[in-house]
Amino acid sequence: MRTRIILHGGNSNKKSDKNDRFFREVIGGIDKDAISVLCVYFARPEGRWEDSYAEDQSIFRALGIETGKDIETRLATYDMDALLAGIAEADVIFINGGYKGHLRVTLGLIGIDNFRRRVKGKTLVGISAGANVLGRYYYSQGIDGIREGVGFLGAKVLTHYSAAKPEQLELLTAYGEELPVVMIAEEEYTVIE
Repeated sequence: MRTRIILHGGNSNKKSDKNDRFFREVIGGIDKDAISVLCVYFARPEGRWEDSYAEDQSIFRALGIETGKDIETRLATYDMDALLAGIAEADVIFINGGYKGHLRVTLGLIGIDNFRRRVKGKTLVGISAGANVLGRYYYSQGIDGIREGVGFLGAKVLTHYSAAKPEQLELLTAYGEELPVVMIAEEEYTVIE
């Protein structure tokens, strides 16, 4: 079974047809009647996790009713043993975006090779900062510059992409070694298999 990677450009919580298609895509590649989703909010301050989880849990619950699938969600924590067990049990690792969190640091503690082995054959979803951090480099809206990701993908990532801001793409393209650039606009997504 191949690993499916779905990168979303941001603003996934906005009610829209594009985001509805995105959430259907998240579970669409899983040929099971019962699906386990590990929701990761490490890119956000811990005080926002419960509200974010409740929003996403509601979306997955409605999707389960619509598709007739039993979709179980679980909230990831910084407890490393519980996190690794959650990754092992999940069909979908759903890494939401944010800022001022500890996403990159936490993935670094797991180790990228270890993380790559653990998500093999699963669906790995990254939204905004969750997508950015999976790349080798990414454009950070927060600092208006380039940051280094964990390198899960051999690519540069630009979320919240807008053709109206070509300087962001130019800066990212010119940074570091030559790598493909994945550009994703808000409410859009791309699938990498």
